[in-house]
Amino acid sequence: MNDTTLHIHLVSDSTGETVHQITRACVAQFSNVRTTEHVWTLVRSHNHVDAVFAGVDRNPGVLLMSVVDEDLRTEFERRCTERGIPHVSVLDPVVDLLGRILGKPMRNRPGGQRQLDTAYFDRMAAVDFAVRHDDGLNMGELHDADILLVGVSRTSKTPTSMYLAHRGYKVANYALVPNVPFPAHYIDGLKLFVVGLTNDPKRLSVVRKTRQIVQSDESNVTYTDLERITAEVRDARRLFAKNQWPVIDVTRRSVEETAAAVIQLHTGWQEQNS
Repeated sequence: MNDTTLHIHLVSDSTGETVHQITRACVAQFSNVRTTEHVWTLVRSHNHVDAVFAGVDRNPGVLLMSVVDEDLRTEFERRCTERGIPHVSVLDPVVDLLGRILGKPMRNRPGGQRQLDTAYFDRMAAVDFAVRHDDGLNMGELHDADILLVGVSRTSKTPTSMYLAHRGYKVANYALVPNVPFPAHYIDGLKLFVVGLTNDPKRLSVVRKTRQIVQSDESNVTYTDLERITAEVRDARRLFAKNQWPVIDVTRRSVEETAAAVIQLHTGWQEQNS
């Protein structure tokens, strides 16, 4: 496999997000692997199965599926076995385990986790909240927030807020500006979980320079000055320490990892304050 590309056929009866994320997480455990993904979504009939295997025959590899319909799953397994195609239904181990524990059969409902239920609308409301409370907007409405992220410019506040919103958390974020005091009066008396985000000054300088290039902005020299950024980060950490806010260094974290750390801290905070 060192000199070849592995073709991975990702089959789903819904949007394909589940099987795609599982596959990406698994492939990431192997270094120097070249893959080509063939994504097949909304596969809910035997005609769709025919189309998938036409693609499999053109590019043999492995087939990973997230298909809840038992008949379709069986058909996929039969055809894969006939062709010698390695395959797995990624949900089966977890569904089987839960079925044994709960003593209940699965519902066989494609895309069941994306039904328009109360949780779905709660997530959409959280996304709308994150958009309306990005970068210090509408700070007077923080009484409705679950989490407030605070940090200097380019510490992943906005993408982290959006990711958390998709998990159902109402998140606001505030960008610290040099020589502008944090408006603490907005959070006085609120039972609000606040997290400080920080980054390595050298890394921040690189990120900010890239942003300026993209925006063709050459006027704000101090924005990328390493000495100025170091002072910003130092002042931010003093603010965090003064208010006893937990701090997450995002220097070597992806947005997903930062969000996971925020959720973990928030869960602990809730337990302490319940």
